[in-house]
Amino acid sequence: MSPWQRWRWWRLQRRRQQAAGTMPESSLRTNYLQPLPAARLPLAETPLLAVDLEMTGLNASEGEIVSIGWVPLNPGRYGLSIDLKNTGHVLVLSEAGGGVGHSATVHGIRDCDRLPGLGLEQALEALYSALENRIPVFHHAPLDRAFLDRACRRIWNTPWLSPVIDTLAWHRRRQINQHDDKAANVTRLDALRAWYRLEPRHAHHALDDALSCAELLLILNAKGRPRLGDVAR
Repeated sequence: MSPWQRWRWWRLQRRRQQAAGTMPESSLRTNYLQPLPAARLPLAETPLLAVDLEMTGLNASEGEIVSIGWVPLNPGRYGLSIDLKNTGHVLVLSEAGGGVGHSATVHGIRDCDRLPGLGLEQALEALYSALENRIPVFHHAPLDRAFLDRACRRIWNTPWLSPVIDTLAWHRRRQINQHDDKAANVTRLDALRAWYRLEPRHAHHALDDALSCAELLLILNAKGRPRLGDVAR
């Protein structure tokens, strides 16, 4: 790792600790107080959590989180493996009283389906409990991170301060380095699964997409075997 990368990792750790000092007791505070894994740690030895959100839109300032799904990846003797016993999926109630609108045609969740769900704070508590000692993994992280950042600011008055692994960005960097512009332009999770010859899976369900993301990460890791700091941002 370069000195710049090491400094960024140290700075993020310090910001997390500073934010925790001003927060009430919560799973987010517990998460921020935990030291980050060393950036030089091989990714295959790093506990991870693949996460996916379904939202009412693509604008974090206007849309709401509808559901959250997550899938743990555990390091072991033979590298990373998916932990199907500890997956999680929660439906999230609307805080503003708004409906899912036309987004239901994408994720299939109707307003009545959200009624057994959790409030946003409870849902985030569940997510951060699952994230304990783990690094989150997303596909197209900027979108999910924007919604989580807005939610954390509203509930705990702190930004999202977790390094993330973005399987889409990782794929793009890999293909560009190999001068494969056609492959670098493949962006959708289902299209990337097909590109790497993974079985088709139902899309736009938070748990299914989190599992798809986890499987894609295993493929990318097997092709490069990077260290955590090489792929986390």
